[in-house]
Amino acid sequence: MPSYLRIIALTIIVLLGMAANSLLARAALGSHLIGPLPFTAIRLASGAIMLLVLALLTGTRPKSPHLLMPIMLFLYASAFAYGYEQLGAATGTLFLFFSIQATMLAWEVRRGYRLSGMQWVGSGITLAGLWVLVGGISHRPDLFGMVLMLGAGAAWAGYSILGKKSIDHLAATTANFLYSGLAAIIMLAIYALMKTSHHEAINISLAGLYYTILIGAITSALVYVIWYILMQELPGITSAVIQMLVPIIVVISSAPLLGEHLTPHLLGAGTAMLAGILMVTIANKKEDSLKPKERGRDL
Repeated sequence: MPSYLRIIALTIIVLLGMAANSLLARAALGSHLIGPLPFTAIRLASGAIMLLVLALLTGTRPKSPHLLMPIMLFLYASAFAYGYEQLGAATGTLFLFFSIQATMLAWEVRRGYRLSGMQWVGSGITLAGLWVLVGGISHRPDLFGMVLMLGAGAAWAGYSILGKKSIDHLAATTANFLYSGLAAIIMLAIYALMKTSHHEAINISLAGLYYTILIGAITSALVYVIWYILMQELPGITSAVIQMLVPIIVVISSAPLLGEHLTPHLLGAGTAMLAGILMVTIANKKEDSLKPKERGRDL
């Protein structure tokens, strides 16, 4: 297969996989097919199993470059699950991507990075869109979900920042899924014992189990590995644009697939947020490409 066709194929797989992460999670959690804690544990565990298989096939030894990475992954997965129990797929993914990019930008500023004029404008547009979006949320569960999804984005950004120094992404991702998955399983076991003592059952339906395994093994673990491979062949600006396509796919797909109601309010706010984030990200990637030393890429 010609290289450009291979890149197109991998890009489509990554886009659909990342979007499916949010859509399937909302389908499982929003319909109460599975509880957030079992979802988190099974997602991380199934992802760890998939990555272990890949590591064995390639002779890779799992090793995390930083002890905080499994913690960040666990925090992200937990907040993600509890957040999507409260928020729709469209709204949740907008908050998630806003938090990821805002946290990464804040980290760069803390290290002495100065925003360009384009980035100031983009930040202003993003915040305006966020203000409009938050203004349309009036119920406490949505506000709680908003905080959780912002926390998930911040944790994922922290995970990405810590992973920039990773040389072997498969080894690092496998180790991080193993450690965070083990922690989640231990917590689930304790939770199950507490439920049993009160003669209560854990909320795990067969459909919820299937959805969660699919998310953990395929749209999380496998897609992450493919994304790392793809980033090796794409310019930084191109990879940034591709990432911004994910929430667009989720927002557009949430209505026909999940029956979510896409209001002009949501679409307008989402468009402003994504346009602003894209301006900031592209400007940052352009500056990175002009620097003599290589900087790590985002997840």
